[in-house]
Amino acid sequence: MAKPIKIPLFLLHILIIFVFLFDSSISLPLSDCLVLRKISNFTLRNSSNYAHFLRFSLQNVRASGQRIPKPTALILPETKEQLIHCVTCCSRSSLDIVIRCGGHSYEGLSSMPRGKNPFVIVDMMNLNRVTVDLVSKTAWVEGGATLGELYYAIAEHSSSHGFPAGVGPTVGVGGHFGGGGIGVLGRKYGLSADNVVDVVLIDALRRELSRPNLEEDVFWAVRGGGGGSWGIVYAWKVKLVEVPARVTCLSISKQGTNNELAQLIHKWQYVGPNLDDGFHLSVYLTASATNQAIVTFNGFYLGSRTEAISIINQCFPDLEIPEEAYLEMSWIESVSHFSGLPKGSTT
Repeated sequence: MAKPIKIPLFLLHILIIFVFLFDSSISLPLSDCLVLRKISNFTLRNSSNYAHFLRFSLQNVRASGQRIPKPTALILPETKEQLIHCVTCCSRSSLDIVIRCGGHSYEGLSSMPRGKNPFVIVDMMNLNRVTVDLVSKTAWVEGGATLGELYYAIAEHSSSHGFPAGVGPTVGVGGHFGGGGIGVLGRKYGLSADNVVDVVLIDALRRELSRPNLEEDVFWAVRGGGGGSWGIVYAWKVKLVEVPARVTCLSISKQGTNNELAQLIHKWQYVGPNLDDGFHLSVYLTASATNQAIVTFNGFYLGSRTEAISIINQCFPDLEIPEEAYLEMSWIESVSHFSGLPKGSTT
């Protein structure tokens, strides 16, 4: 009769770990699964730090109400590998994943589940590296970077390149690009999504997909079809655009009766689409309980102050903008200007 095979104890331990890592049928508590994969930056609901981390990067206060469902945990991966492990652990614990990049989602999609299942928030804030390549005029941007971090990285490498996206520096690139991305460079260069040339997508099967292995329909969908619907975009490859050494910003507020301002806005609707492609002119209307209201026109021009003055005086003289309202600056300074940050600010 054959003798039973004796397996050394240390080999048995290795075998158990191997099974836990690679056999998706094994179910571990979420925290144990994360620790096993060397993920330490997470907070469970029973932790004293839970409330702090839940609100730390939450920009939409609508998503913080008492009746809003709260996540089982918040996980902050620090590498691509940890992000993939997050998918593994959440899947094995039957937890839905909500991705948070900047926390600005109007609908609360970066803070609330889309169904009634228990869920986890995976906050991408530590995945915020930006790598700029001026030779190819592209940049790789990790999904947790903010628009401000992207703009700053570009400006560190070049004063003649920029990227078409929004004016909010704390907005995360993931949700912004995933929703299209509109900004002051849009009339000339299109949406942010139009200038995304590749992605690194982590799907539900924990596959790492990029073009050409990523299906073109999926690549189309992640650029404007809504974040978190098609997988987790770990990184975006974007195409840089050319900007002149000097650009011009302007802002003018007009107060008047509702009828007077309605006529001005009506004219703007016809002027705006016919301006030079390098000229962005938006309008903001402040409501009032009285018959008086305030309308503010914000403008941006890819060119000199003198050219901007000439264009507006020719196309929209009704605005009666004083020349001192036209401010000439560099592109990166215009980012701070529209953000409301002090001149020369880097944060």
